[in-house]
Formats: sequence, C-alpha cells, structure tokens
Amino acid sequence: MTRPSSVPLKRVRIAAAIALALAAIVAVYLMGRHQGRLASHEEAAGPVAAEGRAATDTLAPAAGAPSGAALPPPGAPLKRGFAALQARADAGDAGAATRLYRDLSQCRRFARLERDVRRYSDEVMAGGDGADARSRQGSRAALEAAEANERVLDALRAQCQGVDAAMLGALVPNLHKAALLGEPYARACYLARGPGLDAAGLLDHPERLSAYRGTARTLIERGIADGDWRVLDQLRGAYEPGADSLLAAAVGDDAAQRYRYLKLFRLGAPSQPGATDEDLATAAARLGPTQLADADAWAARTFNQNFHGRRIDADGPLWDPCVFPSE
Repeated sequence: MTRPSSVPLKRVRIAAAIALALAAIVAVYLMGRHQGRLASHEEAAGPVAAEGRAATDTLAPAAGAPSGAALPPPGAPLKRGFAALQARADAGDAGAATRLYRDLSQCRRFARLERDVRRYSDEVMAGGDGADARSRQGSRAALEAAEANERVLDALRAQCQGVDAAMLGALVPNLHKAALLGEPYARACYLARGPGLDAAGLLDHPERLSAYRGTARTLIERGIADGDWRVLDQLRGAYEPGADSLLAAAVGDDAAQRYRYLKLFRLGAPSQPGATDEDLATAAARLGPTQLADADAWAARTFNQNFHGRRIDADGPLWDPCVFPSE
C-alpha cells in the first residue's frame, strides 16, 4: 500500500532534480565556466537543460578573427550591435560572424526556453510542502534554482529585446560565413544541420540548399586538414547505411570513403572494442585488398600528420556541434 506522502514527495524530488539541472545551466551563464555535456545528464534533465545550455553559452571571438574593435561584451543587447556586427561579418570577420550566429541562436531559442522554465517552475511550486526533512530540503533547493533560472531569463530577455524576424533570418548565413572562415564549431554545425537549422528560412531561401551542396566538400576537406574530430564524427554518421541527413545526401554512398573515415576515427578512439569495430568489418567487406591497403595507409598518414596522433577526446567530448561551448 502506498504511503499518503509518497506521491507528493516523488513529485518534489522530480521537480527538484529538474530545477537543479537548470541551476547548473545558470552557473555556466553567470560564471562563464566551461561545462561538458554527458549523455546521462541529457536524459535526466530533459529538453529544457539541452536548450538552456545552448541559450546560455558565453561568447568569445573566434580564432583567426581580424584584429580591430573588440566585440560587444557577452550578453549585450543584440539589436544595438547587430548592424555593426553584420558589417564586420560580411567583411570576413570570423569572430563577428560567430558572435552573430551564437546570439541569434540564443534569441531564437529564448521563447521556448522561457516556456519550459515556466513549466518546470510551476511543477516545483505545485509540489507542495513535504512532511519530512528530505522533502523540505528538496523543495528549498528547487525554489532557489527556479529563482536563479528567472535571473537567467531576465538577462536573455534583455539581450534579445527588439530582435525581429529579419535579424533571426540571418542565423544560417552567418553560420555559413563562420564555417567558411574556419570557426570549428560553426563548420561542424553547418555540416551537421546546414540550412535545416532554420526550416522556415529554408522555405523562403531554397538556394541555401545549393550553397550547402556547393561548400560541404570544401568544409569536409578543411576539417580533415585541421584534424577536426567533430567533422569526422559527422562524416561517420553521414556514411552510415540508410543515413538520410543533408550531409549524407551531399556525400553520397561511397564504400571506400566510409571505410577511410571509420578507420581514421578508430585510430583516435579509446582502445576498447566497440561498435566502431563492427562497422569497420562491415565496411571492409565491400572493398578489395588493394582498396583496403590504400585506405589503411591514408588513415594512418592522416592521423599522424593532420590529427597529430591526438585521441578523439583530446578537446573534450564530441557533443552536439550546434551547441557552442563556453570559452
């Protein structure tokens, strides 16, 4: 028989767990600290945490940005600096293009983030007062986290106030600019999502599909030349049998290339066997001995020369490239 207090206690615990997860996002936003994302955290915290991390990243100029005026401080109202940032991005400033993409991405997610935070705050408030100490402690922690989340929302609201649909429509073009200018997260994100990152904009600008097709291979080559594991991770998925992403459509079905990229990925992967070994065996079965020898030699050479023998986790976990890290 269920004890009368068990149901509200369970609700409080769930709400507290969600709110505490959001509190971690608040810490990233307010303190600018780099936070890695683990899959287990994603499952526990739900979509609010995933969106919150994307919406609370602290921004910094991209490597290789032309020297000149400093970028606006993190969290500055986007509307005020939009025109100047766009002019700099159009002139080839990678830092400005990256800043625009990230800020626009934050503002586009703001409404949904606000809705989700409100929903979970209501859940916390509806949890009721528990009878035991653990329940009261969980309630207090959840309420503190909810208050901190409100402060984050206030900061994002100030940052995004006045940003209109025309400005938001510049998200994908600036992502593309930053990718072509060498910003690594923008490059991997553009390969992963491309113009599909803004489905409404794609309906109005179908030419973005042609732009994606025309530059995808260039970005792939640059990513491999730079030893970018994020790009290789996208390729690994694109060449999977039955893959239906934009990148898969751009690269097509190429058994030799699939084996090359899988082999290269395996050279940087942890030593324990896993799904990659099974994929490698399946891919190898489609190649002849000469093709296998050539692919193995290419992978070894590329791993040593371009990736400098670095493991895939050398720069942190390969999380969603469209969620930029704090710098």
